[in-house]
Amino acid sequence: MNKKKIDFLYGASLAVVLTGAAIGSSAGAREADALDGNEIVVTAQKRTQSLQDVPVSATVVSGLALQEQGVASIQDATQNVPAVYVSQAGPANMMFIRGVGSGDNNPLFEQSVATFVDGIYRGRSRSTQSSFLDLERVEVLKGPQSVYFGNNSIAGVFNITTANPGDKWEGYVRGLYNFNFDNATVEGAVGGPVSDTLGIRVAGMVQRGDGWLLDKSTDIRIPRVRNYAGRITLQWEPTDALTVNLKAHAEHSRQRGGLASKLVSCPPPPIFPSRSFGCAGAIAAGDDTSENYVRKQDPDQGIDFDAQSLISTINYDTGPFTITSVTGYYHHKYNLRLDVDAASPYLANFTVPERFSQFSQELRVASNGDNSFDYMFGAYYERDKLRGQIYANYNMFTSMLPGLAPDLAPYLPFGQADDFRQTANIFGVFASVVLRPTDKLDITLAGRQSWVDKRFGINQYFGTATEPFGPIIPFPDAVAPIGSAIGAQLGLGVAGYRAHRRSDEHFSPSVIVGYDFTPEVRGYAKYVNGFKAGGYNGLEHTGLPNTLSFGPEYVDSYEIGLKTQWLNRRLTFNIAAFRSDFEGLQQSAIGDGGVQGGIFPIVKNAKGARSQGIEADTSLRVSSALSANLSVTYLDSKFTDFKDAGGSPTDIALGNRVIDLSGKRGRYAPKFSGSFNIEYLVEVGQDLRLKLRPEAYFTTRYNISPNNDPMLWQDGFVKLGATVSVSNPAQGWDFSVIGKNLTDRRIMNFHAGSGGSYIIGTEEPWSIAAQLRFDF
Repeated sequence: MNKKKIDFLYGASLAVVLTGAAIGSSAGAREADALDGNEIVVTAQKRTQSLQDVPVSATVVSGLALQEQGVASIQDATQNVPAVYVSQAGPANMMFIRGVGSGDNNPLFEQSVATFVDGIYRGRSRSTQSSFLDLERVEVLKGPQSVYFGNNSIAGVFNITTANPGDKWEGYVRGLYNFNFDNATVEGAVGGPVSDTLGIRVAGMVQRGDGWLLDKSTDIRIPRVRNYAGRITLQWEPTDALTVNLKAHAEHSRQRGGLASKLVSCPPPPIFPSRSFGCAGAIAAGDDTSENYVRKQDPDQGIDFDAQSLISTINYDTGPFTITSVTGYYHHKYNLRLDVDAASPYLANFTVPERFSQFSQELRVASNGDNSFDYMFGAYYERDKLRGQIYANYNMFTSMLPGLAPDLAPYLPFGQADDFRQTANIFGVFASVVLRPTDKLDITLAGRQSWVDKRFGINQYFGTATEPFGPIIPFPDAVAPIGSAIGAQLGLGVAGYRAHRRSDEHFSPSVIVGYDFTPEVRGYAKYVNGFKAGGYNGLEHTGLPNTLSFGPEYVDSYEIGLKTQWLNRRLTFNIAAFRSDFEGLQQSAIGDGGVQGGIFPIVKNAKGARSQGIEADTSLRVSSALSANLSVTYLDSKFTDFKDAGGSPTDIALGNRVIDLSGKRGRYAPKFSGSFNIEYLVEVGQDLRLKLRPEAYFTTRYNISPNNDPMLWQDGFVKLGATVSVSNPAQGWDFSVIGKNLTDRRIMNFHAGSGGSYIIGTEEPWSIAAQLRFDF
């Protein structure tokens, strides 16, 4: 047996031992499970099912539990989920599950971790800007979900379900104030029946406040946010067989200060022959570049985000089967203003706006009931339109260019624009059948055929940056050739228009075998094939013929698991072993061009990568007063064949522009990670309840760069949090004090940089918040 297999089996065994020990020493129930023993439900297979019956490794949290913990976004919700990472970043936000994701260096990436809200796909990473509002639950589904969700869900799915009107009038209002960040949130919802057949629910949210990073240019703590969101839901049930659900959602978000990041490693280590322009500017200005929460950057940085969606879900129950139609329209406008040098002098700024619109229609037919033969089949269509720009203001060249190109002197500062458009048409058909030859055995055969057609065009030109952040005015025809020549000489890229069209198609099969050993013990084994279409690089500046487009990703995924319940459902223990073999994993790399040897990325397909490991979770409800939960992941995520990866800044400084990452760990892939919490509920007086909920999240070290940069390892840590609440159920109020990151760990979540200096983003430091909620 080779060393890799020994390491894998050792880690897997250790994960099981740790989890087994926890069963004997702790008590609890799942976070999403009510203390009265209500079953956790998921829609991982487009049916409402018990989590214990579904052959998928998942974390499910109810909307109420999210509110009790002060969670406001998908980034907040996943910070304590093992082997899951979500973060804001530059050209694109990042989402990773089990060490697999699409990264942040391409604004056109569709994410390998797919997001669905009320059944509608949100493939653009910028949709993670959305604030949570009046949710029913959030499901984190790990591993490929290709048949039922399709749409590039090759690494996993965030499946978000919002609340619907109930059969009686009810509502809530809550207010949360974070003392450390001077940040306040008010959220509320009310809904109920308007008539015997029509229900309505209205929800709204306002958030205003500061952040945790002091920007000395304005003396405010950023990111300073102003967020507003609202939703109206109508549910019409004219007959027992027909249900029509309509949702209209809108949100408006402003984030002053841009990304919560700062320049560090300045001056760089001695191996770097020269400092980056950002580091040189920061040293000259006396900026603080130590690893703390103080910076000094351009005061006009920010993020603007506006989104609207309309969703119609129609269910018609014929008796033997149900016909479901899900129609969705989604649109957003996003604009990032970024000080790319991260120093106080006015050197280089990027403005990155995008407009995105999407229409989708899914129609499916599913049999009703637990028959010896069940089926589902359907079709899906989606059309996307993306229009984006990257406007680069290179004010740092203003002093030198008049000597190089006197004719350009009246048109400075020097700027560069990438104006791109992409249209995508996606069509898929899918089907599944469930065979139950005995009352203990079930076999699911499923598949999805996908067709993806994309058209892309990009116009790159040079011109005048008329303001620190904003559009670039093209140079007049008389000097445009000079500007293009200077841009190429500076390594900024090749001017001109390029267009391309590509089509991908693939059939993704799935086979799942489930077996009920006893009523309390269910085992499963499954094989899933996944596919993610190829695409285009919106930051491609080299002009080389083979770097504009990149190919698709494929995965063969295997998983075996046990889902068990004991002691009259008070004790739950689930464990799954998984292995996913990827071909063509889309990865960022350094291109042959760019300032100081290449700061603009291209996208390459890694020939081979593997994500494997063991996930286990356990809970024990000792009584209605005491519960606890433990979740542990052992992860071995590595490239198996990636001999032409792009080098990190450290590699490039050593003369290695292309490196071999074969055998190296992937991004956001700690060997061990896990979470643990205890919940204790006690009566403290007439109608008063006290609830204590300490929690811990731990992880071993992991790398945050796409090329295993030795400078960008996040050390392992333990992060503690706690919630203390007093409630009066009879009067409908609940008051909580919420502490997060009480160990005050400085945790890196994204980076950018060159020349040995880095712009590092971090999670929030420690904070205390108070929350008051009224239910009526």
